[in-house]
Amino acid sequence: MRFVRRGVRSPLKELIARSVALRAVAFAAVALAAPCLAARAQTTPAPHPSATIALPKVQLHAELFVDTNKLGQVSRVVSIKPSKDKGFNTQAYGNAAQAFIRTPNGEAVPGLYRLTYDYDPATQKVRRTVDLVKAGGVDPNAPGIVTLLQKNLDEAQKHQAQARAQAPTKLPDFDKITQPTPSH
Repeated sequence: MRFVRRGVRSPLKELIARSVALRAVAFAAVALAAPCLAARAQTTPAPHPSATIALPKVQLHAELFVDTNKLGQVSRVVSIKPSKDKGFNTQAYGNAAQAFIRTPNGEAVPGLYRLTYDYDPATQKVRRTVDLVKAGGVDPNAPGIVTLLQKNLDEAQKHQAQARAQAPTKLPDFDKITQPTPSH
């Protein structure tokens, strides 16, 4: 009887000891991982709310007079009648500089045009109108403003690359760095 009891008790004790050991290992793993998870949660930046744009609450009106070339590209901004909002004026100028002005059938008429930009706060939209002031009287072969800006940007980048290539980057010889020099 004693032998049977001992045989039954021994596996039961082992099972209990194993479950206690497994619980201890699991608890230790959780205890060690908790500070890491907390530190990671603290180092993760909180999301920032997206920027909101404050749209004007008044009507805005800007007029730009532009020359166009034979392709319909704006080649020069002749003058501007600005609104009271500098940001709106900047956007109107940028839009006018990038404009291609063509007839409904796709033909380009070189000349002087008036571009009118009207902002309506009720709809929060800008309406652009284009009027031909005078056909001709401009250089039809003049490059567009955007073409000139891109050309200037490319030249500036080329000059910067040349300046970097010509910059003195000579390092001392490796032998001079690795060999000890006598101290006096």
